Amino acid sequence: MNPDARRLLRELASRRGKEYGKLVQKLLALALLDAGATEVYERSTQGIDLEFRRDAIRFAVEVKTCEGRKLRLGAKDLAGLESRANAGIATYLAVLGPGLLDDLRLARIAPGELVASKDLFLVELRAYRDAVLEAWIRPAFERAIHRHTQRATTEGQSGLDVVLSQAPEYRHA
Repeated sequence: MNPDARRLLRELASRRGKEYGKLVQKLLALALLDAGATEVYERSTQGIDLEFRRDAIRFAVEVKTCEGRKLRLGAKDLAGLESRANAGIATYLAVLGPGLLDDLRLARIAPGELVASKDLFLVELRAYRDAVLEAWIRPAFERAIHRHTQRATTEGQSGLDVVLSQAPEYRHA
């Protein structure tokens, strides 16, 4: 991720606090739309955070931000991913770490690979990363950060919801 995008994200985290994770989720949804994904669903309350289609493949993504070098997934997160995997949908974990050199990681997760309520160090995701999907979304994610962080900072989730609702491929869930 370019340094300016990382700086904008740090400022957003500082100013919006606990809302930061949901804002990153919405920025990722905007990036998916920009990158050409179709049937983009973004859920702010319950269920899998993001679902979309790219070509003939359906994806389900649980989005996590973390302040340290590890994160913890809840049983609900893993059950949601497992349910989607059992329906034939490619399941992913999108993780944005706090480090200066951290990029958005997209890790392909199969049922049973991760344990709920156990610390998962970010470095452990290396084996699951999907470099092709990361390369596809990275430029659009950076554009979304540059285009929409000001609105996210001042208006929060509702500001990004307005932008999302204007996209023809966005599906409100």
